[in-house]
Amino acid sequence: MKHDAENPTISIVIATYNSMRTIKECLESIRTQQYPQKNIEILVSDGGSSDGTIEVIRQYGAQIYRVDPKKQNAEYNKSVGIAHAKNEIIAMIDHDNVLPHSKWLKKMVRPFVENPKVVGAETLRYSYDPKGSLLDRYFALFGSGDPLVWFLGKTDRLSYMFDRYSLSGEVIQEFPYYVVRFSEDNMPTIGANGFLVRRDLLMKYAMARPGEYLDMDVNIDLIRKGYNTFAFVDDGILHKTGYGSIGYYFRRRMLFMRQYHLAREKDRHRTPRRFHMVSSRNFLRLIFAIFLSVTVVIPLALSIRGWMKVRDNAWFLHPVMAVGFVFIYAWVIIEHRMHSYANYILGK
Repeated sequence: MKHDAENPTISIVIATYNSMRTIKECLESIRTQQYPQKNIEILVSDGGSSDGTIEVIRQYGAQIYRVDPKKQNAEYNKSVGIAHAKNEIIAMIDHDNVLPHSKWLKKMVRPFVENPKVVGAETLRYSYDPKGSLLDRYFALFGSGDPLVWFLGKTDRLSYMFDRYSLSGEVIQEFPYYVVRFSEDNMPTIGANGFLVRRDLLMKYAMARPGEYLDMDVNIDLIRKGYNTFAFVDDGILHKTGYGSIGYYFRRRMLFMRQYHLAREKDRHRTPRRFHMVSSRNFLRLIFAIFLSVTVVIPLALSIRGWMKVRDNAWFLHPVMAVGFVFIYAWVIIEHRMHSYANYILGK
């Protein structure tokens, strides 16, 4: 294929498992992009869907890779797709993501075309849909689904209460997109939901092989090798989580903590995490964040501030979410410590 400097080739990696509810809209938004489709390959790694997901995927000409259901999870599935990627840029599009307009890909690759130092790119915000579910509106408005991450300054997207970039990192360019330099300590939780990265650097300098890949940790790998410059494009991406209730979402987050954090801590054979939400440098900030969360006063004040910007009552979920996440983290950590202590007593 003749090299097209303005339209670099893109490998879109999608992980699926019984994703019938969202995958059609996701793929449709990719195939209707005003971007040369010959420069796009779609790689879908499926963990054993039984709900018609595969039939929908075939309609859009994607390459399908079957993943052992016993191994499948979002990050493992992505690693399988990455291993088969051939193009210049890899785009991590989740099955519940929708590209909000037809020029999205064109805008997202611009930083790579114009700035050779840019390693990865992400949208500045999540797209806000006033007709979306209550939780989806809340996540979009705050730029995060985890209030403690928000208080720690590690969110991956900008809240709608702010007009300009206020995330972590050193801003070295503001227009036509933000170019930001990160360190290992101030790296936010970027790496999924529309994250683009140069394939050659990812494969050469990060732990990205099947079974090793972790969304946020590969960016720490790149930073450690000196590739620390990322772009934030003033655009959004729809993230249709589809959680039916706050209680269900809390249960999912507890499961996530057990599977992706604490399970790795006790399994020496798993890839060690390089991204750490809490370090010795921000431990006091964590304590302060917990205090802010349980007081309810500060979360409520933030809700009011946000509501003054965008009149949506979803802002007022913040106090509930803040207290709920303190409980979730405390519960899972105590559960883990008790399990470890019991194993020690029993000699396991």
